[in-house]
Amino acid sequence: MTTDRTLAEQLDGPHFDGLPAGIDALPDEQKQVLADALRQARRRQAAALQESADSALSHIPFFIRPAVRKAVGL
Repeated sequence: MTTDRTLAEQLDGPHFDGLPAGIDALPDEQKQVLADALRQARRRQAAALQESADSALSHIPFFIRPAVRKAVGL
């Protein structure tokens, strides 16, 4: 399972100074394996966070859930 985004592109952000030397020294195929694993982990994390948010909302009365969802950005 591959993606067009490289490992460096996935990690890019305000505090990203490039891949560590040990990771940068890996063959491109191995870097792609890491990129795929990172993407899958982020998807699992997003699903878990969504499940947690839905679970938390189950404690809110049904008729005000839409307003609460909007207020918290869900």
